[in-house]
Amino acid sequence: MATEHPITAPDGTRTVVDEYAAQGREDSSAAVLFLPALGVPIGYYTPLFEKAAARGIHIFGLEMRGRPRTSTTDMRKHDWGYATLIEQDIPAAFRQSPLGEVEHLTVVGHSLGGLLALTATGAGILRPERIMTAASGAGHHSTRDGFVARTQRRLVTPWARTITQVWGYFPGDKLGFGDRQPKTMMRDWHREARTGRFIFANTDTDYEEALRHIDVPVLQLSFAGDTLVSPRAVDMLGSRVGPATPEHVHLGTDANAGRPWDHVRWPRQNSDAVLDVMQDWARKHPVATEQS
Repeated sequence: MATEHPITAPDGTRTVVDEYAAQGREDSSAAVLFLPALGVPIGYYTPLFEKAAARGIHIFGLEMRGRPRTSTTDMRKHDWGYATLIEQDIPAAFRQSPLGEVEHLTVVGHSLGGLLALTATGAGILRPERIMTAASGAGHHSTRDGFVARTQRRLVTPWARTITQVWGYFPGDKLGFGDRQPKTMMRDWHREARTGRFIFANTDTDYEEALRHIDVPVLQLSFAGDTLVSPRAVDMLGSRVGPATPEHVHLGTDANAGRPWDHVRWPRQNSDAVLDVMQDWARKHPVATEQS
């Protein structure tokens, strides 16, 4: 059962942080912050969070603005980009929830959430002792395998931007990807997909340069069968991170009873297998409370 912590960002946006207490563990000085994928409500991850808590992991999940439990669900009235999530929502979560009392932090991000985890850490906004990303990769067309796939990616990115300009927001709920997203968010996404660099709107911070200032252990997970983020995309993102060298673990179909993994659905396909990999890696890179 989650404890809900309402938070309000500096611009007045209201959202929530869900907290899952670690079962059988009294020490709450170490915890995980989970950042979700584009367009995925934090409630979608409830089975994953409950299994993590049952394993003794204290975990928090941040609902991204635009999702059902926020005050910014009308994309025509509200607009934001990556920098807003990093510079407003994440700090608000620490100021207004028990996250601010956590002494030893691990950040886990799924897809977009992994990009936010890395860039926010590089910029010094997040200060974790380790980072784990799942299905998070570079968006550039060169990450795709084969001429046809690369051509499709080169066509899709300007198409998505054009759709966003016409509608005033990205109607992902009608197109089957990412749910509804504001125009600045899609412009940030398009810019990285076109240039291979993070150049976010409405900020003075160079978040591409920030990637070069990550000095904590980083685990990158990719999934066999993921049609949106390939292992090459994961490696290309990892090559931009420093001075730490990320460790890339690829989960094959053998880890999912012979079935391909899905980019969005992996938390509900076989979250135990993913948690096993994450915990094995975490034991190799323990935080202070795990070293005693």
